[in-house]
Amino acid sequence: MKNSKTIFLPINFEIQSTLQYLRELFVGFGFNVSSVLYVFFKKGNPWHIHTRQLLSYPSESLGYHLGCFLLQHKFEPQPRCEDHDVFHVLTGFKVDTAQEIAMQFWLWGNGKRSPFVALAMLVGMILYLDQYANFTTALANGKNTAPIHHIDFKQCLSSPISKFKTQS
Repeated sequence: MKNSKTIFLPINFEIQSTLQYLRELFVGFGFNVSSVLYVFFKKGNPWHIHTRQLLSYPSESLGYHLGCFLLQHKFEPQPRCEDHDVFHVLTGFKVDTAQEIAMQFWLWGNGKRSPFVALAMLVGMILYLDQYANFTTALANGKNTAPIHHIDFKQCLSSPISKFKTQS
């Protein structure tokens, strides 16, 4: 007779995997919807710039590094939300869901206050309990970094990335 643990471990793993998959689908859908709403309510002018233009900046510039990030992930700048990708470049957070949420914790710690940031943090606290330590670390790191959330990065694309990396 098999040990009951050996029977329930595969079942438990399947349930856990399914729940994590459903969580990613649910949160991914929520992010897609909120991104559309965010763009609608976001103030400011679009940068009217494409990845290929960013790649023409000097190799040590913020613009070039942003272009590399966008190319690596097969993205184009989203109008009026271009600074979001700059935050990825400067903070080093990846583009998976948990890292996106961690970046929002970092931004909150850095002083950025918006309903979108607060909503992402709330979703993270409810649905990503397994990432709580990462979120609190990101929050603390954001608090311990010179504020960058208010910078007009479009005006800084030619600036050396080191100008910002030392702050983040």
